[in-house]
Amino acid sequence: MQYTVMEYPAIIYKNAKNDTYIANCITKKLIGYGNSEYNAVKNLESLLNKDKTDYPVRVKPVYHFLSNLC
Repeated sequence: MQYTVMEYPAIIYKNAKNDTYIANCITKKLIGYGNSEYNAVKNLESLLNKDKTDYPVRVKPVYHFLSNLC
């Protein structure tokens, strides 16, 4: 039996105005907010799991822009 998990990259950064962390999934155009990086990623994962119910979804954190992804 094969177990399939979808992974989406999300850019993680800290907002300077109100000291919150933001996990921005560019491929699905969704954003997760949190007081820590972990909370932001978990909030984004819960949004993605609500959107796509066929497979469980994981977020892969990216901390800087990668030019070779485009």
